Amino acid sequence: MHPMPYLALALMLGPMAQAQVYKWTDANGQVHYDSKPPAEGQAAETLDIQSQPTPAGGVDNVQGLQRATRQLRELRATNRGVPVNELDRPAPRKRRGEPREPPHIGYEDQARIDNLNSDIRRLSSSTIGSPGSRAREIRAAKDELRQIYRKYGIKQ
Repeated sequence: MHPMPYLALALMLGPMAQAQVYKWTDANGQVHYDSKPPAEGQAAETLDIQSQPTPAGGVDNVQGLQRATRQLRELRATNRGVPVNELDRPAPRKRRGEPREPPHIGYEDQARIDNLNSDIRRLSSSTIGSPGSRAREIRAAKDELRQIYRKYGIKQ
């Protein structure tokens, strides 16, 4: 066989394997990408992008998604130091009476809690101002404490 028909076929199919994209920047500094060149007088860079043919049976994203999901589960299991099948188990329930680990309260919130408790103690033993105004200030401080505790899931 003569190699000429194959060479002609390769030359005809060569341009189909690449998509030509033009890149340019307009007067406002915005970058544009297009398959058509810009207007006359506009400098453009030509980008050759390799195109990939679609597989014969079409694109099957389901298998790719399932593979990515499986890899993610394996990574989670590795990070937690447990077998993959243990990821599906519900977390063990705490029994009544078992001590719970206290939540970590941030430095700023802990300082605010300490200040509010100090204010409540001071207002409770104070005689300055009217009893009604002291009661309102104590109530406001306790409300703020409840909000901080609620943020950390602490029941008061």
